[in-house]
Amino acid sequence: MDKTDLLRAMRDGHAPIEAAVATLTDEALHAEAPGMPGWTRKDVLAHIEYWHRHSTEVLAGLRSGEDPDRAAGEPFDIDALNARVFAENRDRPGADVREGEEASYRLLVAAVEDASERELFETGAVPWLGEQTAADVVASDTYTHYPEHVPHLAPD
Repeated sequence: MDKTDLLRAMRDGHAPIEAAVATLTDEALHAEAPGMPGWTRKDVLAHIEYWHRHSTEVLAGLRSGEDPDRAAGEPFDIDALNARVFAENRDRPGADVREGEEASYRLLVAAVEDASERELFETGAVPWLGEQTAADVVASDTYTHYPEHVPHLAPD
């Protein structure tokens, strides 16, 4: 895989998200997400936005050397993180979440476009990524993550 392939996978993976969101009325966006009790479709979209921003921060961290996941020495807990993101975004208006997800996706695409092949695909580029590449993080935050949530955004 190279940068062109990564961008293609991101765009192809995001297309079903865009298509689903485009069909949702504001009422449907605020309704419970199919298959995710307690979450609205808006919550799912805010969750996707968060992970876009995460990858963008990882790419920025490659250049600054700062770990964007620094958590005061606490072990990484995906469930706790997702619960925090859920709580932080629960009261955001639907229009803000729609715009935020779109903007976060555009920023991530731009960050990937601006990154070098080395920044994206080199292992051991920064200690906090370990053997993972930045492209691995982008993949797990986008096109390998999206299929999990497309059904949650489906209209009634």
